[in-house]
Order: sequence, then C-alpha cells, then structure tokens
Amino acid sequence: MKKMRNGDKQEWVSALFADSDRGQCSAIKLYGAAQQSVEVCAAVTSGLQVLEILEKGLSPQVLVLDTLLQGPGLGELLWQIGRLDLASRPCILVTAMPCTQKTASRFLTMGADCIIFKPYTMAELFAAVYRCGGSDSAWNSYRVREYLHDMLCEMHYNRRLGGWNYLERILLRTVLESDDYIAKELYQYAADGQHIQPGTVCSALQRINESLRRTGPEGYDRLCRAVNKPAGSRLSNLELIRSLTELIRRAMGR
Repeated sequence: MKKMRNGDKQEWVSALFADSDRGQCSAIKLYGAAQQSVEVCAAVTSGLQVLEILEKGLSPQVLVLDTLLQGPGLGELLWQIGRLDLASRPCILVTAMPCTQKTASRFLTMGADCIIFKPYTMAELFAAVYRCGGSDSAWNSYRVREYLHDMLCEMHYNRRLGGWNYLERILLRTVLESDDYIAKELYQYAADGQHIQPGTVCSALQRINESLRRTGPEGYDRLCRAVNKPAGSRLSNLELIRSLTELIRRAMGR
C-alpha cells in the first residue's frame, strides 16, 4: 500500500474498477489521476479481466464491480473471486441501478460488502471506495480534506499561491484532535519534516488568508461569523484556522 505524508501518515486505498461502459472506465481513470486518496490500479470492462488481474497477483484493497459487467454473471464472478488464493481479501463494492435494489441485495450474501446505487458523481463513488477500504481514522482525514477543498474552491482560492498543504496539515490536527493550540505550535507542526521554517508556513497562510478575502467575500464573511466576528472583518491566521476548523467539524457532525 502506498503512503502519503499529510501530517500523520495517511493511507491510500487501491481499487480495481470493472464496468462494461468504456466511457465510465475512462472517466474513472481521469478522475483517479487527480485524486490524492484512491489509487486506480485498473479499470476494466469484463469480469474475466478482473479474474486475470487477480490471478496475476494484483491485490487491490477494493473491487468495484457493476451488476451489468460483461462475462460471468456477478454472482458467478463473486463465487470465483472467493475461490482465489489471494494475499488479502479485498472489500467488494457493487454498483447497481436503483430499479435492481431488491435483487442487488442478494449479492451481500454472496461476498459483496456494500452497494452503491446510480446515479452517483465520481466524487461520491470515490468516497464510497475510500470508506469501504480505509480505516476509520483514514476516512475522517479524507472527509476533512474534501470539506476543505470544497469550501476553498467555492471561495475561488488560487492554488498557485501554494500553502494549501500546510493549511490542510494543520486542519487535520485541529479538526480531529481536541487539544488546544496556539499559532506558533501549529506553524511548527506544519513545518515538521518539511525542511522549512515555521515563518514560511505563517507567510503562506497570510497569502491564503488575503486571497480568500479578495476572491470569496461571501464565504469569508461566513468564516468571520464562525468565530463571532462581524462581516467585513479581517481574520488573523489563527482565526482563519479556528473558523475553518469549526465549519468542518459542523459538517462532519463532530
């Protein structure tokens, strides 16, 4: 399994996707290329290809199998997968049309772990894959990053400014841990192991702060309200961190 550094070690989840729709497979590959949390180790169009890949020794953490997959029926495919001598058993996620809900549920007794019904967005599909294959702590970290990404994109944050990784790393700590903190400690935490000085983190967050104030004034006012400051205020870096922490915790129901 691959690892990526993002504060504490963060899991990647590897997945093999199988769908008879070639367009869907292409979309999965394109979306996966930009994803930081799910590694698309293959996207194929038949059950026979799934078996061939597994027999050759590939061990994805998650198998995503469509109910209309070409080749052996899904029930037969699940039975054959169960007979393989795999290094580790993958989590099996089945994708299906809503009209097949009653019949699709039988796959849960045949080796599948969960079902996701269409229509779904790529983000929803990849989130389901990550939830299926990741640990609880990894899933919570994934949700923090996704909420942060969505919030800052709505505020038209300019990714070319850099510093996103510092802010993301800090929020993984502040959202998921209950300890109190001061700005200096968070800058040091974000800089740890990065071969940079805490001052670099501070400067990067200041640029992000100013960019958000300019490009997303409505969203910025929401950040102000989260820390009980009036609309139009200018947040300090620590206030920005606290407001993002509060909004992400609310979204996660923490």
